[in-house]
Order: sequence, then structure tokens, then C-alpha cells
Amino acid sequence: MLDHFVMNELFDVYGQLLTKRQQEILQLYCQEDLSLSEISEELHISRAAVLDAIHKSIHQLEKFESVVQYVRKRNQLFALVEDNQSLSEKIRSIF
Repeated sequence: MLDHFVMNELFDVYGQLLTKRQQEILQLYCQEDLSLSEISEELHISRAAVLDAIHKSIHQLEKFESVVQYVRKRNQLFALVEDNQSLSEKIRSIF
């Protein structure tokens, strides 16, 4: 499973592409840092259903990123800006 930082990053970028229920569960899990049990109590669903929804949602987010690669490209750009080495050439090579 992805670490929380990467998961939050993907959720910020692609979260709106998930169902409302997936968004709700991931928001509680990633951004509000609730446990599976706390989420299941709040949403009145089983802990297993929460875990399944999280796994499916993360898989969807990873799938979106593998196609679009926005986060990867953005992180490359940030790294280039920090390195400040022939920036314009390297930016052109990314896009």
C-alpha cells in the first residue's frame, strides 16, 4: 500500500474521478487520519468494506496516475527547479 503522503498527493489530483463514497472513505482515512474501525462506525459499514473500498480507491488512483502521469511530471519539474541545471532543456524533454 502507498504511504500516506503519496496517497494524499494522488487523492488531491485525481480524487474527483472517484465515486462520492470512495472520496468520502479516502478523505476520512487519508486526510482525517481515522482508523478503519472509526470509519466503519461513522459510515455504518463493516471494517472489511472500508478496507476493500480503500484498496479499490487506491488502485484507481494509481491507475489514473499510470496513464496521466501528472504527479510524476510535476515532481520532476519541482526537482529541476531545485537543481536549476539547464532547466529549459529538461522541461522540454519531459513534455
